[in-house]
Amino acid sequence: MVMSKKKILPVVVVATIYIVFFLFIINQVADVLDFSSLIQYKKQLIKAVITTIFLSLAVLVASMIVGFFLFLMTESSNVYLRYMIIVYKEIVMGTPLLVLVFVVVYIIGVAFNISDKMMLGFLSLTLYMSPYMTNVYEGAYNTIDENQFIIMNFYGFDLYQRYRYIILPQMTRAVVPGLMNNLSGIVKGTSILSTIAISEIFYSVSIVSNRTYRYIEGYFILWMVYLFITIPLSRLAKYYSKKWIQNS
Repeated sequence: MVMSKKKILPVVVVATIYIVFFLFIINQVADVLDFSSLIQYKKQLIKAVITTIFLSLAVLVASMIVGFFLFLMTESSNVYLRYMIIVYKEIVMGTPLLVLVFVVVYIIGVAFNISDKMMLGFLSLTLYMSPYMTNVYEGAYNTIDENQFIIMNFYGFDLYQRYRYIILPQMTRAVVPGLMNNLSGIVKGTSILSTIAISEIFYSVSIVSNRTYRYIEGYFILWMVYLFITIPLSRLAKYYSKKWIQNS
């Protein structure tokens, strides 16, 4: 009971400080802010939020799949495959997302005669996040005890049996926190797609702000939307990370 009070008190104090701070800020700018002109665009903004969420989830799934294949290649005995993935990871992780988006849209897209901006934006985020997903898989893979590999070798498990019955079940728990964090990064990364006129939340808020001249209100709404999505993901990642450590 004493321990619970020790945990609750700091939470209450910190929450009070933040609430007082935000109430003070809101009170100071209350005469300046006016959200009424943005209400008429609520359907457009809600649609943009939905687009952002669905695009983020699609990129998460795609990058998980691509990242897993990249992970398998890094574990391959074929040296050419391993070097190909190493070079790919270095190129992508050394390239800012904004630059990669422009390369994919205006160079790769033109080369392959693809003009669908949504598809190219989806491809850009998937290519960008795949190496990070690979790192998540590698981290989970490295948590498996070496003795289990000795046992698998002793019983003559083939590659399918190794992953189906031993490796993947143990990796699954370990990858969840990393996937949550990467999803949070994807959600924030979608804002870069506003540069190619994809109607996600950042682009839509910018358009509405330009029409209404309510820039402060628009970006305040944008800030709240991102926090509403990313904070729960961050808390879930920490929860599952702590739970995995306790169960390991």
